[in-house]
Amino acid sequence: MYILTCNQMVNNNPTRGSAVLLILVLLLLNRKIGLVDGHKVTAMSISKHNYPVEEHTVITYDDYILTIYRIPSSPNRSHLNRAGQSAVVFLQHGILSASDDWIINGPETSLAYMLADAGYDVWLGNARGNAYSRQHKHIHPDRSEFWRFSWHEIGVYDLAAMLDYALEESQSSSLHFVAHSQGTTTFFVLMSSLPLYNEKLRSVHLLAPIAYMRYHSFILSKLGGILLGSPSFLSWLLGGMELLPITNLQKLICGHICARSSMFNFLCSGLLGFIGGWGTRHLNQTLLPDVCETHPAGASSTQVIHYLQLYRSGDFRQYDHGRELNEIIYHQPTPPSYNVQYIKSCVDMYYSENDYMSAVGDVKYLASLLPCAQLYRIPFVDWNHYDFLWSNNVKEVINNKIIQKMLKYDEVVTDET
Repeated sequence: MYILTCNQMVNNNPTRGSAVLLILVLLLLNRKIGLVDGHKVTAMSISKHNYPVEEHTVITYDDYILTIYRIPSSPNRSHLNRAGQSAVVFLQHGILSASDDWIINGPETSLAYMLADAGYDVWLGNARGNAYSRQHKHIHPDRSEFWRFSWHEIGVYDLAAMLDYALEESQSSSLHFVAHSQGTTTFFVLMSSLPLYNEKLRSVHLLAPIAYMRYHSFILSKLGGILLGSPSFLSWLLGGMELLPITNLQKLICGHICARSSMFNFLCSGLLGFIGGWGTRHLNQTLLPDVCETHPAGASSTQVIHYLQLYRSGDFRQYDHGRELNEIIYHQPTPPSYNVQYIKSCVDMYYSENDYMSAVGDVKYLASLLPCAQLYRIPFVDWNHYDFLWSNNVKEVINNKIIQKMLKYDEVVTDET
């Protein structure tokens, strides 16, 4: 989730801080400049690197239309299990992000390509409301009804539908799962709400996991929690709105400010530091134009409000609609908590000290509640929220570790069968 810390930004560099704030204002006005229709680059990027790619359409239980992608094999390697099939991996992005997260770093370093090279059948998810999944069978995205969802619906409807589809298409009974940020939240939602899905998982790897938010102490998270963390007219008014879709203004900013040759491209890295953690030395600066071109990818404002409710309540629970609606929807005055103890899958959680979104105390508390969890602390004090995806050394620090664990799991399972 995006919780912004103005005091740290200004203390770091007031001039850069002001410039970053200017970009944020422009992005907030972004919606008025004109949406970019059909801005989908995942398939084009994958094809450009000579990997096979498939585009698939998934329809959820509540009729949202999702576009997901598959890299069924690699031009560099063919590795099948004894049944003649590649093991399946599913990758799920964070808030205001999309399937592009997993390929921007290029074939040598991006997790999706590395998994394909390791012999896996790779699937890339896209949640409702982002640039790839901005459709519904009956509701147009210009209507507010389209945007009245949070990450709860993304978990129990979108993630469930996408996992089922990938398993059916690949004719597999289980898969490996990797997620970043909000993608981890939707994992916790699905596996605690519909525990039978735990049986469909092989291994689970969660980067910058977010569930409980008890240890967040930043100024704007406190302010946001006060204003929007409890049901009110303001939260009702601001809920159910499209948040930061890709527009022509964004393309203009990317083309001029974030270009490698631009004297202002520090603003782009500054924005990522402002949101995800200042001071990182690991971000691959050459990726900034690609990151800017594909992010933010759109979401519902209700997703952010739901996170602010977690911060205010200190609990990991469903959306709070207010006492009256809660009685109708949940048959109780307060939202029900997610029973994370139902998550029987063994979970690997990767966290860092400099991540504004995923607080260390919250990750450790969550791990203490899970029946089977292993924590991996990133060995760099400056590693931030986006380094899990786009750092210069993400291959050595995270990706190799994930792939080794998957291969080891599959080797044991193959030997047993």
